[in-house]
Amino acid sequence: MRNELVLEFWDRNGNLNLRNNKYSSFVKNLIKIQLKEDIVGGDITTESTIPRNKKIKAKIISNQDGIVAGIEECSLFTASEKLIKIKNDGDIVKKGDVIVEITGNASNILSYERTLLNIMQRMSGIATQTYNTKKLIKNKCQITATRKTLLHLIDKKAVVVGGGLTHRLNLNDFILIKDNHLKILDNDVKKALKLAVKNSKSRNIEIEVKDEKEAMEAAKTIFNLKSDKLYVILFDNMEATIIKDTISKINNIKNNILFEASGNINEKNIKEYSETGVDVVSLGMLTHSVKAFDMSLEIK
Repeated sequence: MRNELVLEFWDRNGNLNLRNNKYSSFVKNLIKIQLKEDIVGGDITTESTIPRNKKIKAKIISNQDGIVAGIEECSLFTASEKLIKIKNDGDIVKKGDVIVEITGNASNILSYERTLLNIMQRMSGIATQTYNTKKLIKNKCQITATRKTLLHLIDKKAVVVGGGLTHRLNLNDFILIKDNHLKILDNDVKKALKLAVKNSKSRNIEIEVKDEKEAMEAAKTIFNLKSDKLYVILFDNMEATIIKDTISKINNIKNNILFEASGNINEKNIKEYSETGVDVVSLGMLTHSVKAFDMSLEIK
């Protein structure tokens, strides 16, 4: 039951595929913008050297071990070419593995090569980072992305491919009362929660706390509200030992509140945070500074 609530709150995986019109439109528009920027004025090298109707076969090859992502998105580049998927999103690949094969017009393939690889390399880099980070956790705690993204929904999709959860896709997804909201409300946790319940139809309400005092105030307010909302307390930049002790105290008041930890969490300390009793750990590092996956497009 608790796991179902975790997925209800933090997982929007079902929205991140090309069958979803909003996601499909987002990816198509992103590709259109990036191709327009890259091909502005034309691909003068290809136009000068390659016959217009030349047919070729190309393959995208992994140059490292990891998790591949972006194959579904890759298909949007190849409407005029034949695409054969050798691997699928989420597959473990080894150095030298062929990921996809593309057959068709040479000029088309060369014109979108870099843009296609940019997207696949970023998505595969995020998926690999997510996968490797999740392996460090040995319990039921989940890992999730933040909104610290470069390519927005594409970054979120890559986290999902790597085995993580999405968190919010946008500001309308659920209520998340953060430190700046609280500052405007004179750091009144009780007031913030009451306003959120009164003024929003959202079932999901999360509040960020910076210490045990705020966390306990939030828990007591949630208990007294007696609403059918789903509540989360987010421990922001708090030490793992304090989070663990605070969760124990909160569970004595109300044991159906979900918990999230965030802030300066990385591969070195994620195991410790995952053992505090939180349901999810959110990490900006999955998306804001990830290393691109090494892959290349080669003509056969």
